[in-house]
Amino acid sequence: MRKVVERVAAVENRVSSLEDQVPPVKRDLAKVIHNITLLINKTDDLENRSRRNNLRLIGVPERAEGSYAVRFFEDWFKEKVAKDSLSPFFAIERAHRVPSRPPPPGGPPRPILVKLLHFHDRDVILRKARDLPDLSIDGFKVSIFPDFSADLQRRRSRFLDVKRTLRSRGIQYSMLYPSKLRVQFRDRTHFFESPEEASSWIEQSGCLSNMPRDDSSTSQT
Repeated sequence: MRKVVERVAAVENRVSSLEDQVPPVKRDLAKVIHNITLLINKTDDLENRSRRNNLRLIGVPERAEGSYAVRFFEDWFKEKVAKDSLSPFFAIERAHRVPSRPPPPGGPPRPILVKLLHFHDRDVILRKARDLPDLSIDGFKVSIFPDFSADLQRRRSRFLDVKRTLRSRGIQYSMLYPSKLRVQFRDRTHFFESPEEASSWIEQSGCLSNMPRDDSSTSQT
């Protein structure tokens, strides 16, 4: 019995010691998780800021740009997209396809990343491209988008259904950096951080029943 009592006392002491150590570990773990989250967000923000002068082109046929993609897209933007709206210092630093390995036969063409020298020209091209529904190269439709990190693209893509609903009702909207939806409705501007918040507003505002349906409305993506 004496040995049992001694062992029970030893176990109680160890349990008590472990209980005293757990709260600091939990606090430290919470701090580590918080700091890691901050670092991830900062890294993603830095990555997207490094892409601010980039454009992502979808639908350009393989090898249509020839052996010198920079010169090809400089001429194409000047002639087909922005024309006289570009700055006198318009230039492309780099242009290449991603990934580097060609697609299999019959697969879709790889996206093209274009890095512009000036942010102003990047905005001009995006704005002009929205007004050119027939933008194409060699008869293939080409779409131009901003270049974001994979995580930010995922966050912005969550608004696709909401944007589709707004566009079908002729309601103007735009996406603000990094992933905030701005909606212009009845002379008022509304901002939404999540698609759930935007969907709830759409149902409560009455815009679905009061606004005429217009599939040809103009909106910003």
